[in-house]
Amino acid sequence: MNEKTRILSTVSMYHAINDGSISVIPILFPILKTAFDLSYTQVGIITSSGLLLTLIAQIIIGRISDGENCLSYLSIGVLLISFSMLLVTQSKGFFTLMLFMLLLRFSASFFHPIGTGWISRIFKKDRLDWAMGVQSGFADVGGFVAVLTTLYVTEFTSWDFPLYVWSIAGAIILITGIFLSRNVNDDFLYVKKTNEKQNLKEALKEAFDFMKKIKILIPGLMISGAAWGTVITYLPLLLDEKTTLSLSYIGFIVAIWIGIGSLASFYYGRISGLLGRRKVIVLAYLVIGIVGILLVFLTSILILILLMILLGLAVFVTYPALSSFISEITHESVEGRTFGIIFTFQLGGGTLLLFLGGVLSDLYGIWMPFAILGTTSLIITILLIVNYRSPILQPKQ
Repeated sequence: MNEKTRILSTVSMYHAINDGSISVIPILFPILKTAFDLSYTQVGIITSSGLLLTLIAQIIIGRISDGENCLSYLSIGVLLISFSMLLVTQSKGFFTLMLFMLLLRFSASFFHPIGTGWISRIFKKDRLDWAMGVQSGFADVGGFVAVLTTLYVTEFTSWDFPLYVWSIAGAIILITGIFLSRNVNDDFLYVKKTNEKQNLKEALKEAFDFMKKIKILIPGLMISGAAWGTVITYLPLLLDEKTTLSLSYIGFIVAIWIGIGSLASFYYGRISGLLGRRKVIVLAYLVIGIVGILLVFLTSILILILLMILLGLAVFVTYPALSSFISEITHESVEGRTFGIIFTFQLGGGTLLLFLGGVLSDLYGIWMPFAILGTTSLIITILLIVNYRSPILQPKQ
């Protein structure tokens, strides 16, 4: 196995444990809501505050990691995730659950700016769409396994048992990743910084200039982040309230969404080659919008399964597509800070919609997060179509 393949394998495993671990808690909310007497607003506060912390931490970690050993930073993140999962098992109520979730979210802040940036740098001129699809697909597999098994296992054990399992899995993957990436050439681990140390004003100007280059994509980044958070957090609660399905069946339906999404990510390179990235994201946001609106009204099991298939295809192809777009205009010396900004927009959208979704669910009903997601996604689709002939990105300097 050559060095680039070993790096991709390590990053993919780390992405799987990263996204799998942060998927376990949301799928448990139907149980935790009852066990800790949580309101929908408190659910929204827990998830949105965690995303807000990640939003800030990713920017800082992304900037710090540029020029440093990528493997070391990613491994620290996985180690913290494993430890955080153990702490969450000690939750006693709303405040302790939120505190431990904040630590878990901070731990998960390491991967996206560093891991995605690392793949961007290594594969920028060689099968970029394929590599982005593979590492994104492994993340989806991690989420799929978490969602498929968590509620089923809790029916026979306890709500904290899956957290112990994921903590142990994190430790195993950490050891495996370090072993797999041993003796990798330093040229792959480090990249020389070309920029001098910046003060706050210079850093903000650089970020603002970059945002102007990707302004057409910014709304899409926010909706993609919101789509993940909305479905993983509120769909189990919607199905628990509006249907008579058991928790294991609810987990199965949500798992269909992620399972189809993982396949879409793995095949994204072929999909992009066939349709082109721009058509992919336009069609994706159109489908997200339509499905979001339909989920407000439809709860038939067969229809739900069909909607989850469509939503899985749509949501998960946006991640490698957007990352590939950004990679092409990003200098290899600033991958960390650039993808820190990118995932900040994704989490920013998720933070806002998750909080609003929780508050509005208490006021009007659990269908509100999907009404918001569907409406905003359709608006983004219209904006992308109106600007279809405009350049989607400004070239890198």
